[in-house]
Order: sequence, then C-alpha cells, then structure tokens
Amino acid sequence: MYKKLEIIERAILLNPQYIQTFREKLKITQSKLAKESGISQSHLSMLEKGKRQSTKLIATAITLGLLKCFSSKNIENPIIELLDTLSLLKFEDTFIEFVSEIINKGEKRYLRIIDNYPVLIISRETLLNEMRNRLKVMSIESIGLSRGKIKVFGYHIDNKNVEIILDCSDIRRLEKKFMEKTGKKVIIQVFPKDEVPPIYSTNKDCIIIHYW
Repeated sequence: MYKKLEIIERAILLNPQYIQTFREKLKITQSKLAKESGISQSHLSMLEKGKRQSTKLIATAITLGLLKCFSSKNIENPIIELLDTLSLLKFEDTFIEFVSEIINKGEKRYLRIIDNYPVLIISRETLLNEMRNRLKVMSIESIGLSRGKIKVFGYHIDNKNVEIILDCSDIRRLEKKFMEKTGKKVIIQVFPKDEVPPIYSTNKDCIIIHYW
C-alpha cells in the first residue's frame, strides 16, 4: 500500500497541476480537498494553476486529503481509483510527447495536407505500440477506439487490472495540454474504421489530429 501512495505523492510533487484532474475525475471540490489536506484553498489553487511548486510535505498532505475525501464517499478502494486516474494522466502526457515528436521531426508517414492544413492520422496499432514502449506506470494490453472515445486496458505495476477511458471531456483536456506544449491550435477526433470520413483516405481505427 505504501508503495502505491508514494507513486501518487511523487506524481503530485512533480506535477501539481494533476491535482485539478484528480479532483474533477473523482468529483471533489477544491474547498473540500483543501480542508481535508490542511492547506488553504488559495494555496491549492496556485498549485493547480502551476503558479506554485509543491513540496514533499504538501504532496503527502494532498494525497492523504484525497483519501479522506474518498472515505466520505464509501469508495471501495480509493488508492486504486487514484492510480487509475494517474494512469490516465500519464497516458495523456505520453501521447502528447509522441505527437509532438512527430510534428517536430516532420514524419511524413502520419501527415496529410487537407484543404492546405496539416492533419496527422495515427492508427490504433501505431498508438498501441508507441504507448507500450513509452508508458511506464502501466503495462498496456490493448487500446480500443470508438467515436470520440479511447479505451485503454492493461495492468498496474502490481499486476492489478486497470481500465482507463478518455471520453469527450478528457479529449478536450488533451487538446488544451497539446496547445500549451506546442503553441498550436488543435482538434482531436477519434474514429472506428467504419466511421472514418472518406476525406482522410484510411480504413483503420484511428486518431485524427488537426493542428495549425
């Protein structure tokens, strides 16, 4: 258990902006988390906005605060819930890293020019292989794509099953992160192969990224 808590604490220490996503995914208000963590709401707000760095003590306090919030909701295993959310965030960051490299290197195998604008087409198979190689917090078994949704199945480091789902709100957050990293405007679309519009000239499950 302590090993799992250390993973969450370290994630908050290195990426305090994750706190907001933890709260939103787990339906915890900022004021509630601040109270349970023993820190001021203004301090917590600055951490979430990236305007203040975390410390190990603060990261520990927030992790325990999250667990206290969970206890009031009668959630069966709050630590696993936190690890699942952390896996989601790490998946997002790894995906952004991968796509940014494609753009920076100008890899033409993913690129289409449609109406004079660049579009990246990344197949489900490519995404699966890249995430398996890059993502360390979980072992990915499979990735499924449906209209506007990405489902990832795999195992935590303790071999416990994990399923993370990026729905529309998660994809909007992913677009925002991508724009912050690259300075480009981004639209991300997810299609199963039988729903891909003909303009993209592919018959595979894929993620389509418009950027300009």
